[in-house]
Amino acid sequence: MSGLTVTYIDHSGFLVETDHSYLLFDYWKGEIPSLSYEKELYIFSSHIHHDHYTKDIFRLENKCRKVCYVLSSDIKRGSSFWKKAENVIFMKPHEKKTVDECRITTLTSTDEGVAFLVEVEGKVIYHAGDLHWWDWPGEPEEENKRMEVLYKKELETLKPNQIDCAFVVLDPRQEESGALGMDYFMKKAGARYVFPMHCWEEYSIIKNYKDKNDHRILTSRIMNITGPGQKFVLD
Repeated sequence: MSGLTVTYIDHSGFLVETDHSYLLFDYWKGEIPSLSYEKELYIFSSHIHHDHYTKDIFRLENKCRKVCYVLSSDIKRGSSFWKKAENVIFMKPHEKKTVDECRITTLTSTDEGVAFLVEVEGKVIYHAGDLHWWDWPGEPEEENKRMEVLYKKELETLKPNQIDCAFVVLDPRQEESGALGMDYFMKKAGARYVFPMHCWEEYSIIKNYKDKNDHRILTSRIMNITGPGQKFVLD
């Protein structure tokens, strides 16, 4: 295969397939594609919020010959259910761990938990979780400014990396401020392929964003998600 195949599952949930493995990010609902038992499966959950984590991920235990769970440490603190086993790894913000062929780095979320930067089989994959520029209409200006500072600080750690595939928040609930995080990511980090997420099924926000910004950023790198189950074959 040599490239990546990405399947959008729902909300912030994606399955990334490489030559030898699967990486499942922030699954909480939706249909997971059929998996080859011969590959390895790495399951990532960025934090405990219900739209990013479910204990149902542990039902995937026997779907592949090897399954490993990489979970944010807040899940261990806050969940009444998590599997005690050698194949469950908890990561705090700003940690680095190597799991088989995966080199994993975490960032601090501006909400809960972590974001993941994963290097595997020569590819670099970034999943933001809820690391985002959360500027909310009606919030005190000092709180919105604090979010801006925190977000920009965390994204500085991405600059040295050549990211192949990135999953980045684009949230319609923020109204005009919803594009701030995507704008800054595209300007300061970028990736060969960028998947908007956390869109709450309002997929028109992706087309609207691209239409408004095509003159100033490489919006051709932003994938057009239109619904669950959509598959993208990347070179």
